[in-house]
Amino acid sequence: MAPSTRTLFALLLSAAVPALAQQTNLPPITDGVFAVSASIELNTTRDALWNALTDFPKYPEWNPFVRSAVMTNKLGIPLPADQQHPIENERLIFRVQIPALPLPVDASTPDNILHTQFSLENVTHVQPELGRLAWKYLSPEFLLDSERWTAVSELENGKVLYESREVYNGVAAGLLQDLYGNGLQESFDAQAQALKLLLEGSL
Repeated sequence: MAPSTRTLFALLLSAAVPALAQQTNLPPITDGVFAVSASIELNTTRDALWNALTDFPKYPEWNPFVRSAVMTNKLGIPLPADQQHPIENERLIFRVQIPALPLPVDASTPDNILHTQFSLENVTHVQPELGRLAWKYLSPEFLLDSERWTAVSELENGKVLYESREVYNGVAAGLLQDLYGNGLQESFDAQAQALKLLLEGSL
C-alpha cells in the first residue's frame, strides 16, 4: 500500500527541520506545504518562560525576530496596556525581521528595513494550564493557511522545553517557501536562542 499523504509529509518534515525532543507539548502536526519549527531546553522555570512569551511590550528588549507585537481589537485599535498579552479571538499585529537580526538585541536595536515584514494574526488559543499558545495568519485560507503554535513544558531533567512550530498551506505557500522559507527557519531558531540569552544570560 502506498504511504499516505500525511505519512509522506511527516517524513519530509522530519528530514527538513531539526528533531524536537522526544517529549513534546505541541499538538499533533497537520498536513501542509512546508513547516518551520524550533525547540530548545532552558535552565529556567516554566513560569519565567511563559511570562517572557506572553509579555508582548517587552519583545523589543530581547526578540530578534518579532520586533513588535501589539494586541488590538477586531477594528485594529490597540488594546489598553494591561491587555497587551495574548487574548483569544483578538487581533495581533507583528512587525518582524526575516531573517532575524543578529543577537543580542534590545529596544533600541534598529530594524533592517530590507527584512521588515508585517502580519495580522488572530489569537486562536491561550492555554496557560497546558502551556500552549497559538495564533493564525489572517488571510483567505485557500491563499495562505498557517497557524503558529508555541508550547512550554517541564522536563524530567529539571529543565524547561520551549517549542514553536508553524505549518503553511494554501496556493501561496509554495511561493512563500521559495521567498522566505530559509529566513523563517533562521528566525524561529534565533528566537529560541534569544530566549536562552534572556533567561539564562548566555548562549
